[in-house]
Amino acid sequence: MVPNSVLPPSENPSSIPFKMMRHITLFLLLLSTPYIAFAQERTKYWIFLSDKVDIAGKNTQVEEGYLTDNALLRRTLRGQPEAAAMIAFQDAPISRVYEDDLLQKDITIINRSRWLNAVTAKLSEEEAKQIASLSYVRDIRPVAVLSTSTQPNIPVSPLIPERVSSNCPSAIFGNSCNQLDVVNAILPIQRGINGDGVVLGFLDTKFNIPGSRPFTHTSLKHIPDDGRLMEVRDFTERDPAQPCGGTNTHGMSVASVAVGYDEGDVIGPGYGASIYAASTECSPYERNIEEDNFVMGVEWMESEGVDVITSSLGYLDFDDDPGQRNYTGSDLDGDTGLTTIIMDWAAQRGIVTVTSAGNGGPGPQTLGTPADGDSVIAVGGVRPTKELWFSSSRGPTADGRIKPDVSGQASRVLVASGASGYGASAGTSFSAPMIAGIVTQILQVNPGLGPMDVWQVLTSTASQSGSPDNDLGWGIVDADAAIKSAILLNSTQDLLPSPDKLIIHTPYPNPFYDVAHFIIESVEPITHAQLKIFDVLGREIATVHSGSLQTGGTPIQFDGRHLRPGVYAYILEYDGKLQSGIMTRLGQ
Repeated sequence: MVPNSVLPPSENPSSIPFKMMRHITLFLLLLSTPYIAFAQERTKYWIFLSDKVDIAGKNTQVEEGYLTDNALLRRTLRGQPEAAAMIAFQDAPISRVYEDDLLQKDITIINRSRWLNAVTAKLSEEEAKQIASLSYVRDIRPVAVLSTSTQPNIPVSPLIPERVSSNCPSAIFGNSCNQLDVVNAILPIQRGINGDGVVLGFLDTKFNIPGSRPFTHTSLKHIPDDGRLMEVRDFTERDPAQPCGGTNTHGMSVASVAVGYDEGDVIGPGYGASIYAASTECSPYERNIEEDNFVMGVEWMESEGVDVITSSLGYLDFDDDPGQRNYTGSDLDGDTGLTTIIMDWAAQRGIVTVTSAGNGGPGPQTLGTPADGDSVIAVGGVRPTKELWFSSSRGPTADGRIKPDVSGQASRVLVASGASGYGASAGTSFSAPMIAGIVTQILQVNPGLGPMDVWQVLTSTASQSGSPDNDLGWGIVDADAAIKSAILLNSTQDLLPSPDKLIIHTPYPNPFYDVAHFIIESVEPITHAQLKIFDVLGREIATVHSGSLQTGGTPIQFDGRHLRPGVYAYILEYDGKLQSGIMTRLGQ
């Protein structure tokens, strides 16, 4: 295992939710380091710096405007305040003093990570030794590259015209019906829950075919048309020596699963979300881009205010250097992989992070990084029949934690292909964005849930929540149950347990079209009670009853024909106590 000394000045980063930054010792810059000559073949390295000092020897400070208002709001709403000191240090810019010194030594910096306090550059073996000896360099590490088992070379094939699912209630879902049905995501979509108001970020390859703009595929063009494509950045063109050409559209296919909307063909559960997208990888069929692009993409999205990040990428191998070893099973401990650490730190700032488990199965410990992260939701894969997909990567992690966390459909998945067509493909690359889309729905109905709250909602309602294993984790996601659980948490989190003097029965009919009927049973007269209706955002919609209740059963009628079709919560409260439940109004 690579020692933690190569990491930024903090305690063990895998336990970031629980540990704080320790005292940082500043080192003075030695200006007498001799010039370093270039003669050998170069490999890309991470160069980890000891501290962050300006020209006066003081700590650098976060510049005004580095974080958007949305990022600050998300941190306040879902971040971990106990780690504020560590986060403040990580947000500060890298020392310009050290950068200038490296530049004087003819070291060309390729990427910069504030959080890791590191830069990447190409070094020969001799240069690497000399750079490692500099007083302000704590350690160096070769940069890891994409594991081809995570983004598989599985071509998109023509879609079988017959729909696999027999549970499709409407033709609008087209051939995406089965992948939605597997995770019980159809009902929430029918209720109008679609990720509206939530910001989702993708880390992947290109999001378009050559010659077109990102997100212009038929299934994705509704996003820019509605003004919800916030920004797309290409991090793969930062190295002029290795231009990223090719025709790979893996990112476009991934996005169509999560947020696509094309009636009669595909609907993704998060199609109403706003989008940031980062191209951090080239096609694995040509060459691999390294993990530093991934790190840059995460830091950028966090500063912009993204709520959810999903990635279908994984890193196991180091850049081409015969003197170095690759990540091994023992490194998949949540402490070592830099993409793992960076995704965990994003979660610390309130971002729900989702990633594919990988396609390295069926053996155990076949995950990649960042799927081993303790704050990362790693998604495994099942077949359309809900049986385990053969190639889905398995846990456990090196330190014995169960992975994946949850699972979704990973074979015969409908994905965008070409300018306007569709096809079937396979891989946990496509189960992960489905779960990420569901996460946007969860945050839509309960914006206050933090990353671990979302994990709890997903795992506690999944198919094998009581007996998790290293094949499917806590099981196949149940989107409808998870969203209902999130709604109830939104409505009841600040109130006392249920009363013992009265009971409110589930309204009937449920779902309803116009009128819903409640019956409240009380064992003694109640002086004052209130029955209220709330929408999915926790806003009060109506007061159904306010006043006394007599002993016995009290029927109450609610005319809901003025409500939009969708899901609602009802809450009966008296003496600071409550009972609550879910009701659904159907459209005509």
